[in-house]
Amino acid sequence: MDGAALARPDVQRSAIARIAFPLLAWGLAFHSLVMAILFGPLRLPATTVRLIAAWKEIALVLLVLIVIFRAFTGHGPRVSVSWTDLWIGGLISTGLIYFVGANLWLRTNLPLDAQLLGFRQAVYFMLIYFVGRATPEVAEDERTMRLIFGLVIVTCVLGILERFLVPPESLVAIGVASYFQDFLGAAPITVGNEYGLPTNYWAFVGGHAFRRAGSVYLSGQGFAVPFLLFFPLATVWVFARTKRKLLQVVGYTVICAALLLTLTRMTILVALLQLVLFVVMRRRPEWAVGGLVLAGMMFLTALFLVPGLPGYALATITGQETSAASHLSDWVSGASAFIEQPWGAGLGVTDASATRAGLEHVTGDNLYWKYAVEMGVLGLSLFVFALGGIIANAFNVFRNGAMETQRAMGAVVWLAAVGLAINGMTAVVFNAITLGWLFFWLAGSIVTLSQSAPAAEPVLSELRLRPAD
Repeated sequence: MDGAALARPDVQRSAIARIAFPLLAWGLAFHSLVMAILFGPLRLPATTVRLIAAWKEIALVLLVLIVIFRAFTGHGPRVSVSWTDLWIGGLISTGLIYFVGANLWLRTNLPLDAQLLGFRQAVYFMLIYFVGRATPEVAEDERTMRLIFGLVIVTCVLGILERFLVPPESLVAIGVASYFQDFLGAAPITVGNEYGLPTNYWAFVGGHAFRRAGSVYLSGQGFAVPFLLFFPLATVWVFARTKRKLLQVVGYTVICAALLLTLTRMTILVALLQLVLFVVMRRRPEWAVGGLVLAGMMFLTALFLVPGLPGYALATITGQETSAASHLSDWVSGASAFIEQPWGAGLGVTDASATRAGLEHVTGDNLYWKYAVEMGVLGLSLFVFALGGIIANAFNVFRNGAMETQRAMGAVVWLAAVGLAINGMTAVVFNAITLGWLFFWLAGSIVTLSQSAPAAEPVLSELRLRPAD
């Protein structure tokens, strides 16, 4: 990527790419805030709000049906069945099998709501990968990056303003506490503060409660985790060009500041790693100096402004911080459960799915143990293979993409996938719906582009969705 800009001749876009992708991206980002307001101040019945909250699942079904219809009518891109398709399709099918028959053969007697939540949060959203396979234009059009960059700027500005101008009482007034406690049924994650807000709104730094930014996601971690995709996209959008506008640099600085205000250590470290990897990919050592200087200045400023931060950083590095013990406990529980039942314990027994269903979660804080414990060796293997396939295809597009915009998005998806793989060791990152849904849509688009690039992964068979010209 060495052009002056990412611009290229207009890409012919389908209605799905022009209309559905932007609506989904903005809708997912503001989903929690809107639902909280509907359930809280507006006092709509929970049943009504749940029906409204299902808009994304209904939209996904409609998108998949449209893609199937386009295939049968000979429209859309020409694609070939790839190994990545099989891994993701196999994982979704495994999830469906466990949902339908786990209680019968595992005799776990799991409640239906736990299984529904488990299925939705583990595999259902991955169907959007196949929508991405049918819309490669999403990953080769610079308007996609501009759209997401704008979304990130808006949510970051709101997050910074909320952190300093919106007191916890106001968050309660707009329905955040009732949304988590009564609507989501996640009261256990709201204990420990007098407001009934999610406890991850605060981090204890040097004995002082430091409030994190939550933005429209209504959660410190919920705001931070989407940066696994957003930060590399912003980095590529701003720096993958020889001439950068002042507003772009200012916007990037705002994004960095908002990420730091989440005080989510693993995600911040992963973002720094993504920055280093991007510099290595671009072979621009002068950027490394500038990036490290900027990061160092922001970190030093935070050390002076946030009481107790030096000790907090040291405790984090040495593994003495309290959350480290919590992570370790959950990992040990997950390993034990997996060893005892390598065939799986059923959907909905881990992390937020279990909490919301009123069950004691078997394990949490680890994406890999979630799939291992719920769907056994098969589920874990398929997930790892799927992630590996996305990483390989994204790197192929970055190296061999036909156009500048393709290579740029290849870099974004590769960096996001690597970051997701790392951060997944300390968090179930797909609980952040904005990350999971957008990542898999872009990943599907990248796999389709990879098949038309040199050195693409081997295909199993070719499926022509439209006649050759």
